[in-house]
Amino acid sequence: MKHLKHLTTSKSIALIAVLTLTAGVAAGCGEGSKEAAGTGSTAAPATTASATPSAPYKMSIMLPSFNPEPMSTDGEIFKKIQSVTNTELKLNWVPSATYTDKLSATVASGELPTVITVLNQKAPFIINSVRSGMFWELGPYLKDYPNLSRMNPIALNAISIDGKVYGIYRERDLARDGVTLRKDWLDNLGLKEPKTIDEFYNVLKAFTNNDPDKNGKNDTIGLVEQQTPAGWRDMLIWHGGPADWEFRDGKVLPAHMSPAYLETMKFYKKLYDEKLMNLDFAVVKDGRQVMNKGTAGAWVANLNDANGIEEQAKKVDPKAKVTLIGALQGPKGLRSVAGSGSYGIFMIPKTTVKTEAELKSILNYFDKLSDKEMQNMLYNGIEGRQYTVENGEYKKTTDPKLLVEYGMGDSSQLAVLRDQVTTFGPELVHQRDNVWKENAKIAVENPVNAFISDTYSDKGKELDKLIEDARTKFIMGSIDENGWNKVLDQWLQQGGSKVIDEYTAEYNKSAKK
Repeated sequence: MKHLKHLTTSKSIALIAVLTLTAGVAAGCGEGSKEAAGTGSTAAPATTASATPSAPYKMSIMLPSFNPEPMSTDGEIFKKIQSVTNTELKLNWVPSATYTDKLSATVASGELPTVITVLNQKAPFIINSVRSGMFWELGPYLKDYPNLSRMNPIALNAISIDGKVYGIYRERDLARDGVTLRKDWLDNLGLKEPKTIDEFYNVLKAFTNNDPDKNGKNDTIGLVEQQTPAGWRDMLIWHGGPADWEFRDGKVLPAHMSPAYLETMKFYKKLYDEKLMNLDFAVVKDGRQVMNKGTAGAWVANLNDANGIEEQAKKVDPKAKVTLIGALQGPKGLRSVAGSGSYGIFMIPKTTVKTEAELKSILNYFDKLSDKEMQNMLYNGIEGRQYTVENGEYKKTTDPKLLVEYGMGDSSQLAVLRDQVTTFGPELVHQRDNVWKENAKIAVENPVNAFISDTYSDKGKELDKLIEDARTKFIMGSIDENGWNKVLDQWLQQGGSKVIDEYTAEYNKSAKK
């Protein structure tokens, strides 16, 4: 490939094998309002990993809220958290929409709470703070705690900075994406669930042209996409491409330089040219809304969306039903795209937590919070309060006060592990969990998750936008393959070549350890 002339060489090694993460339920979403404020720790801390402090340990946590009302500090859930973990806890909720800006300002001020929630540990201001010695390294301590010692090596590797672990991750399933597909449309047209990319194309064609909702109108499309592509990484993996980066020809190379990337763009262009997908995808903010309206048959994205999509589609057509597919078979077989295995990490600043004894008290808190009973309480609430189970059917309370007790679901933002959570919900939720488990077995990992390229930290957004804009133009037909190749050269010349060199150097350095 002619673009390799810009690159340096390095030695090839085998990628780390992907381990399976146990599936759980999805985190709650919503918005809150309280801003963070730092608090010092005054109670006597634990002195060993297994010790319990004789007096409650005072600690504060800054974290995002996704719901209108934050978790009540007068409720039974908050009281139980403090009791089980032996803490005097202050939760500083910040609305999710402004959380990153607030966190950046808080870190810059140096006035931090005991624990901060960091949603992107590779953000430059976090990396710089870690390298300046602001945060505790936690990796060496995890083995001393029964629950924290079970943390997944892949997820720990993904959150590491310069080869060290500075946070307690918030666990998520490893490979959460797939196809949410209108099952009733398949049945109406006498079609089977697609297993391959070619079969998927044929389904999309039928969904567009053959009146799958049987309303006598030409008002449906096969696939819905959006401005920030929901299904691009999945489509690329299915076409044999890498998860963002790959080690090939002695170098760490970006996905857009792989032959599969071009093939995936051609596949999207085919769907676009034949009007099998929404032609306004480049300006659609949220493709789920098209699925909700009942006018699209397939959505490739996080399968956690599926249950809500079906509920909304039923308001348009009571017979609406969706099914889930984890992966489509392509040139390299069945493959799924791996995430990081987590969503955000809890970091402990040395500016607030000054002694190892205090640190161990905080680790004790996170360990106790990861007991089976506590995991379930944070995600589901307390049986008899937030929900009941009658004849095997889960029923959520409608009592506003009891819902606020767990922050309308925001209590899950406090959770670390979720491997022992009991999933409640309709059949579709259990189907989702089973698909996630199967996806994890075939997941392809991004080999540079653990690495840092200073050039990418500095120029990554503009480099990514260059590729994303060109991809959209290719799909819509405003540039051809020659135009695409010119953009690849631009990407290399504007910093991409240096990014490749830096990631390759980090990859080779890691291989020697």
